[in-house]
Amino acid sequence: MTTIIEVTDLSKIYRLFRGPRALFKELILGLPSHTRIDALKGLAFQVQKGEAFGIVGDNGAGKTTLLKILTGTTFPTSGTVSVNGSVSALLELGAGFHPEFSGRQNIYFNGAVMGLSREEIRSREEQIINFSELARFIDEPVKTYSSGMYVRLGFSIATGFDSKILIIDEALAVGDQRFQKKCTDRILAFKRSGGTILFCSHNLHQVRTLCDRALWLHGGEVRSHGDASEVVDQYTHYSRGEEVDQGDSRNISPGQESLCWIENVRLVDRSGVERDRFDSGEDLILEVHAHFDNGFEGLPGIGVSIVRNDGIEVYTTSSTMDQRELTRKGPEKYLGKIEFVNLPLLSGQYYFNVVTTDQENMQAYSLVEKAEPFRISDAGPDFGLVRLPHRWD
Repeated sequence: MTTIIEVTDLSKIYRLFRGPRALFKELILGLPSHTRIDALKGLAFQVQKGEAFGIVGDNGAGKTTLLKILTGTTFPTSGTVSVNGSVSALLELGAGFHPEFSGRQNIYFNGAVMGLSREEIRSREEQIINFSELARFIDEPVKTYSSGMYVRLGFSIATGFDSKILIIDEALAVGDQRFQKKCTDRILAFKRSGGTILFCSHNLHQVRTLCDRALWLHGGEVRSHGDASEVVDQYTHYSRGEEVDQGDSRNISPGQESLCWIENVRLVDRSGVERDRFDSGEDLILEVHAHFDNGFEGLPGIGVSIVRNDGIEVYTTSSTMDQRELTRKGPEKYLGKIEFVNLPLLSGQYYFNVVTTDQENMQAYSLVEKAEPFRISDAGPDFGLVRLPHRWD
């Protein structure tokens, strides 16, 4: 494969001054009077020719700054960027437009900025106007355009010339559904023709569907980089909440006057191997070792909940609800083994809550939260919590 974009140790620092006096103090007197913001810190990645490359991250993560550097509208503080091919970009709304120029004049203005001759621009002029559906307004100043008209014209210009690289920064979120569909069709056609796409969006479904690989920026740094589905899953898990505490929940000491408690928890696969990563549809087996004093009245029970890392309770059951007795392993020692066959959970970070209970399921005696965190990976197209059996008729 041919590398078309290469970023090496890229950093961008902004200096913010409170006002002209602070700037004067620093320039003339040499007194530091600014606030330093590290927008990007040591980024390194490559984009291959013909690849669709996604960029995800929270607001303020440095995504737009990175795209501006790649398009040449701002410059890095340190590091290098190599872009081997002509670039068309659709950044924030109205970027690259002169508000006093008409739509037609902005077509020529943007084409000239891209290094095209007047004849090359004229050969694509009508095609751009027709795609934008703005023929009635094309000779009006763009300052009179609505936000939707801005996007129509901007996208039409960005994709109307034979550029090798197309950079899009969230701008497709504006506009009616029909025009968004037109834009999607054109992007897919551009990709099929061998064009390279950098796609920055909060629409994770689009990133996962369109992109081959993706980059997750967090606080100006690369948090993850690789297969688009994998990176989107990681970012989704992060967005749902903090990573599950990986601390050891085994050998938990009982409280005073406890009649029963959880002693140990193990999550294993069908072969009995302890794991914390599974594919959707695999079998999971949770082994719960518990202590119940001889003085415990009634049938000993163990309850189990599967919880997603944002606190969404997926499923709860117990041995007593299912009318199953625990296996006695010795004096006051019991084992509860629950098997989840072909577990249909979709991609996500999950954990088990485990509790000792009575036969009426009215009392939780000893609760272990976030026991055995595990992760489900799924490369399929489904979204949600679980894959439900269904058919189309």
